[in-house]
Parts: sequence; structure tokens; C-alpha cells
Amino acid sequence: MKAAGLTPGGFYAHFHSKEVLLAETLPLALRRMRQWLLRGLEGERELAWLREVVRRYLSRTHRDAVAEGCPMPALTPDVGRAGALAQETFETHLCDLAAEFAARMPSAFGPPGERALATIALFVGGVMLSRAVKDRKLSGQILRACRLLAIPEEAPNAPSR
Repeated sequence: MKAAGLTPGGFYAHFHSKEVLLAETLPLALRRMRQWLLRGLEGERELAWLREVVRRYLSRTHRDAVAEGCPMPALTPDVGRAGALAQETFETHLCDLAAEFAARMPSAFGPPGERALATIALFVGGVMLSRAVKDRKLSGQILRACRLLAIPEEAPNAPSR
């Protein structure tokens, strides 16, 4: 706000409620996140695509970039408490992202729609937890565990298919 020359009072006076603030700002924030996450992966599919998306999202760099990273880990609790307008906006973008994930998921990983939603939930929850703990070693372990779960074939001692 300061960089934009706004005071907190002036900023918040522009929006009638926190729900309106979320509904108006979420689309841009979620589009930017999607562009960052999927940039340069247009031709990738299946396991190569998933490896890169997992590497980007479940990274220490993304964990530490709270202001520049995905807004879902920070805003999901607020959206859940907000009214229908913010929830519908969030849901639309979540479903769009899940559809894109489903179209690129490895076919051997089960139903693509369910796998896409599970992967997004794992991403958001993993980053939330990794940001919430003080111990950096534990934070890194959370991210690593999520990466292994996102691509089970890459886990040590994974059963062969």
C-alpha cells in the first residue's frame, strides 16, 4: 500500500467488505499464480509436466516468497469464512486450475479429475504447513514429503507398476 501511495484507511474504504476485497483481488492473484506455475510448460504432458509443477510449487523458494507466491495458502482460510461472492470466485479459479491439471496428469495416476484436486490440495496444505512451522528443517521435510506423495513413483523404494 505504501509503495502505491495509499494509506490503510484509504485502501480499505474502497472495498465495502473483506468479501468484496477478496472477490475483486482473487482473480488477478490466481491468474498470476497460474501463469507463474505453468510458464514454459505448454508442450509438456504427463510425468515431465508434473515433475516441473511439483518442483516449482513445493520448493523452498515458493515457501519463502509469501507475497509473490500462490495466494491460496494464505487466503484459503479467509475465503472459507467469507460469503458466497468470494467463495464462488475462488471456486471458479480452483476448478479452472484443476481442469488444466487433469488434462496434463499422468494417465497411470488414476482418475485425472480427482488426482488434480488431490494434487492441488496437497500443494496448498503442504505450503501452508511449511510456512507455519518455525523449524526450517521440519519445514523442508514437509515440502519433501509432499513432493514424494505428489509423484509416488519417485519415492525411494516405490513399488514398480
